[in-house]
Amino acid sequence: MKRLAGALVLISSVIALPVATSSVSANTTLTPAAQTVSATVGTAITATTAYTSTGITGTRVFAISPSLPAGLSLNTSTGVVTGTPTAAAVAATYTVTATDGATSATATITITVTGTATISPASQTVTGRVGAAITATTAYTDTGLSSEYFVIAPALPAGLTFSSSTGVLSGTPTEAKAATTYVVTASDGTNFANATIRVTIAAVPAMSPATQTVSATVGTAITATTAFTASTVTGTRTFSVSPALPAGLVLSTTTGVVTGTPTAATAQATYTVTATDGTNFATGTIVITVAAPVAATTTTTTTVPAATIGCPTPAIRGRLASTFDVVNSALPLPQFACSIKVGVRTTPRVIVAIAHQGTTVNRTVASYSVVMSRSGGGSITRVAPMGATASVIRLDYGPLIRGSWTLSIVALSPTGTSIGTYASAPFNVG
Repeated sequence: MKRLAGALVLISSVIALPVATSSVSANTTLTPAAQTVSATVGTAITATTAYTSTGITGTRVFAISPSLPAGLSLNTSTGVVTGTPTAAAVAATYTVTATDGATSATATITITVTGTATISPASQTVTGRVGAAITATTAYTDTGLSSEYFVIAPALPAGLTFSSSTGVLSGTPTEAKAATTYVVTASDGTNFANATIRVTIAAVPAMSPATQTVSATVGTAITATTAFTASTVTGTRTFSVSPALPAGLVLSTTTGVVTGTPTAATAQATYTVTATDGTNFATGTIVITVAAPVAATTTTTTTVPAATIGCPTPAIRGRLASTFDVVNSALPLPQFACSIKVGVRTTPRVIVAIAHQGTTVNRTVASYSVVMSRSGGGSITRVAPMGATASVIRLDYGPLIRGSWTLSIVALSPTGTSIGTYASAPFNVG
């Protein structure tokens, strides 16, 4: 029993023994903290500086991670790196660790090994302009490489391409770029060589005037735009425009002037006019809006042509912020409706009143498709059938989002075929 107790005491004592560990402390350092080695294949490097340390009191042992380039070695007693590299290696940072088993400290060495290979030309320059193809760079020739694979860094301006088999830079840039030096690296998997290309891409010059504005109405000829001048386009100029102009408008390819009579309403859009002589370019912009024809308006009771029979008045009761009336003669055809009244309330709501003769008298129209459309997007569509006798159809839209709206009314035949469309000019709601 006494022997068993003694054994337990011995085991307890063994378990309680401290275990030696190595830790990195803020008070342990290696000097120098960082070193740099630039080497060449086949040439012995200058030995790195031996490390001194603080906070490590025991015998130091040095290690390095990751493995050094082929031909180089680390002295585990001093941390010094020596040797003659036998293969090229891209720049990499290596961590040197010194420890005495209890404490440790680290430092870094950045090593680059350049191969004996070279590529020519060592440097090239590219000066280009957005929209114009650059002159392709010269294909590289090499010494010391068994094969060639080319890469370039950093990323090239949009529109330019780089051949991985020849190192040739070509293309048509689509964005401007300040002068930037790009590094071309040729490699055969073992050795590599570098060269540089200096690239500058200028923006497309602006013509004068730089921008113009056209506010047009369907059916009315526009005032011709001002002829463009482009001092950077010195040859015979040819003008083009993108995207396509609104229907009825044309661009002079010799002056850049826009003329014509628009035939369809279009929302505001920006059109880019480009002048070129085949080598040089310049651009300008034209902002064009084409509104629908302005309907006749009045704040009094609408009139009814003698040709229509039994037409009521499309009155709207209540307080209105604004109104406009569409008389029969302003509609696509006499049988479309007697007249139309549109009232805008402050709530905001829009009331559309359509006065009609009824299907007993007017056998052309059976119903209406009435659409309220917001300029910023979105629409509300309602279908209203025409009764047998003369009456007023009233449609209430609201509450609506405040802003610019348009009204479109399609008259439908008894078979559902469209026989005419009325479209208002934009009007403000709210």
